[in-house]
Amino acid sequence: MSLHESAAVGIRATIVLPTYNEAGNLPALVARIAEVIPQAEILVVDDASPDGTASVARGLARRYPVRTVERSRERGLATAVLRGLAEASSGVCVVMDADLSHPPEAIPALIEAVRAGADIAVGSRYAVGGEIDAWPRWRRWVSLAGTLLARPITGVRDPMAGFFCVRRSLLRYEELKPRGFKILLEILARTRGARVVEVPIRFADRRTGDSKFGSRERREFLKQVWALYRDLNAWPWRLAKFLITGGIGYAVHMAILCALVEGARWGRTGSVVCAFALSMTANYALNRSWTFRARRAGVARSYAIYVLGAAGGLLTQLAVMHALSGIHYVLAASLGIAAGTLFTVLTSQQWAFAKR
Repeated sequence: MSLHESAAVGIRATIVLPTYNEAGNLPALVARIAEVIPQAEILVVDDASPDGTASVARGLARRYPVRTVERSRERGLATAVLRGLAEASSGVCVVMDADLSHPPEAIPALIEAVRAGADIAVGSRYAVGGEIDAWPRWRRWVSLAGTLLARPITGVRDPMAGFFCVRRSLLRYEELKPRGFKILLEILARTRGARVVEVPIRFADRRTGDSKFGSRERREFLKQVWALYRDLNAWPWRLAKFLITGGIGYAVHMAILCALVEGARWGRTGSVVCAFALSMTANYALNRSWTFRARRAGVARSYAIYVLGAAGGLLTQLAVMHALSGIHYVLAASLGIAAGTLFTVLTSQQWAFAKR
């Protein structure tokens, strides 16, 4: 008996297996789970598989601690996992795919990590020591692209993993918005501040049956990421809103400038100063309420810092343009604007509208 196996004896946990057409893989998977953690409850959540997966699971219950939940109306891996977590009899749950891609032998290490204080332990392909067995190059690129898209939401190296252990008390089911395959990303995003550890695993592609990850699932993933960007106000969405606000501010500035110069017959200098002050104030209000969602920020303090940040952004732009005076002025101006905008974004984020 290995060290992990001996440590697993007596551990009580629920292993949640969402299934659809996994009749060929389930017997071998259940046997391996029972070997490394015999005290585990194995909860199969099946979405009315036409290949008889639920019947196979009920048959396995005569020999192993298997319980089967059959869903006739709902579909989807994410909602199946949440159903399993809600019905589990243990406070510590392991979620894994039923296609033998995740090694059951790593289950004890995940459980031990949670019992040692983590809220979530991820069976990670990308942690140091993790491996992926026999993936084609295109699949690796797709996985990498998905991981990069998720980076603004979580710092976990493998946020799209389907193999993880979670403390059930961490979850607030009413806050989760499951869709598609990537339930771990949803949990990580909605439970910010949770203690997460990553346990390296060797991921093996399925040997039997068909992969469920197709174009529909990729579309669902992109919709999920977009929804999380919006709900959590992640930095790509904040930056986009900041640039939109800047565009609105530019339009306001030019409208006021034209009105003062052409209509009120003000001098150009006074008109520019007035237009700048009014458009910057409009930008401040929009950034405070919409871009950074910082309505609780003190107006006087945050406005003063925002003005200093805008002035610093302008000085940064001018400094960059001066330093790059040897190149074409359009390119120098563009780089200067980019640097000035970045400076203003950072001062707004870190000081003017910082959440306290």
